[in-house]
Amino acid sequence: MMKNSLSLFCLSLVFMGSLAAQTFSPALTTIHPQVEAGIQAVDSVNILAVLADFQQDNDGATFGDGTFGSVYSNQYGNEIIDPLPHDASYFEDHLTFAKNYFEKVSGGKLKIHFDVVPQVLTLSQTMRNYSPPNNSSSYTELGDLVQEVWQLADQNFSNIDFSEYDLFVIFHAGAGRDVSLPGSIGNERDIPSIYLGLKSLKEIFGNNFNGFSVNSGSFSITNSVILPETESREISVIGGELSINGLIVANIASHLGLPDLFDTETGLSAIGRFGLMDGQAIFAYGGLFPPEPSPWEKEYLGWITPEVINHSKDLINVKANLASLAGDTIYLKIPINANEYFLVENRERDVNNDGAVITYKIGSQVYTKTFPKDTTGFSSFEIDSLAGVIIDVDEFDWAVPGNGFVIWHIDDAVINVNIEGNTINNDKFLRGVDVEEADGIQDIGEQFQSIFGDIVVGEGTENDFWYSTNDSKLYENKFTPDSKPNTNSNSGANSLIYMENFSGIGNIMSFSLHFGNNNITPVLSRRLSIDGN
Repeated sequence: MMKNSLSLFCLSLVFMGSLAAQTFSPALTTIHPQVEAGIQAVDSVNILAVLADFQQDNDGATFGDGTFGSVYSNQYGNEIIDPLPHDASYFEDHLTFAKNYFEKVSGGKLKIHFDVVPQVLTLSQTMRNYSPPNNSSSYTELGDLVQEVWQLADQNFSNIDFSEYDLFVIFHAGAGRDVSLPGSIGNERDIPSIYLGLKSLKEIFGNNFNGFSVNSGSFSITNSVILPETESREISVIGGELSINGLIVANIASHLGLPDLFDTETGLSAIGRFGLMDGQAIFAYGGLFPPEPSPWEKEYLGWITPEVINHSKDLINVKANLASLAGDTIYLKIPINANEYFLVENRERDVNNDGAVITYKIGSQVYTKTFPKDTTGFSSFEIDSLAGVIIDVDEFDWAVPGNGFVIWHIDDAVINVNIEGNTINNDKFLRGVDVEEADGIQDIGEQFQSIFGDIVVGEGTENDFWYSTNDSKLYENKFTPDSKPNTNSNSGANSLIYMENFSGIGNIMSFSLHFGNNNITPVLSRRLSIDGN
């Protein structure tokens, strides 16, 4: 059966202690385009998606023979994730997931519209010719791919007005080179999944490049997303299927302007399953659904405005996002200094207390399935209990690793220096967007060897949340200058910020906040109070 032979291995996403070794593909550690600026302030994205396959081959360094559906050697029917046929309807279902995801996580501020062209474009060469060599810092071959695709599309789809679209997606035959595969000799020349904006395309085609000319020269395509038909493969190791949903969502987010928040040099996780732009999150639950973006990502995209608090308060109530009403406190910003601040949120996996409600399609039929809790066949690293194409989830934060307060340490100075090069979180000792791990052990992104000899990567656990009953050894139910971790600035200066008395887990949680001590009041806090902000 497919459940025993089709295995997932993805971007550093394994939960610690699982049996399967999963590490970030080396390709993604060197191929990370610069962030495109000035795109994020949009209320809709219109997507045009086309399908492309390659000249048929018998290449052991790629999965499949270059044509759609050839990744699988057997007919596995519909009882798998992302079953055949991989036709236009299949990709429409995946884009429906993206549509539902962004409408929910943006609070209705972003609408996704899409069209998928059913005709398959066949490229002139085999897959390997469009694949950058491993460890390459260039993506010239990917430029050749997108250039040829849009030339073919312009020649074959004369009825399409390309100017009606903002984002241009290429779904290609085969699997993506986005996963490492223990026990497999394939994927060295598969195609990496990537978003190429105009800045990245200029690096390939030169500074005078202004897009791919279409519609008789009346419009130019200035971006492209490259995505595979599937990430599942037939390899003989423990595991399950893998969806492309998370990849689609993350690449749309790249178009919106979000930077990667993993370490783009090593490929290792940096924020785990606490936000969107990290491999652990992109492939949470086998890539079926990532968690909601972090409050920093939402703020960066203009979806939220955190409430700034710079004065002491004995009781602060914070509601989980989906439990909130107008006027409720959802996201708190607590200034540390001119460049740094804490973001505090109450993150709950199941606000509605109804389990994880999964909506999926098999063929033209829509089904729902409810999981009251994580279980065998349904967890962050095992999804064998599901089938078809997942098109919606009632609460995307089921994908986070626990419940309670999440405290983020944001350093604008680090972000501003590194965002253009897409290296915000490459220094694990000085991250621009950092999770303050409540258990006192900064292990998100660290690699460990399991008792089975596998290398697993820390992605966050329930003990990284702040709540009164956290039983981790170093936890003291306070976040202060002398706790571990502490509230000091990244320079080591005492912030004089005291967060204490975190309540138990719930849709409404509370804590106390105090600035300074009996003898000292922070200058920043005093100045902000005088200014009346």
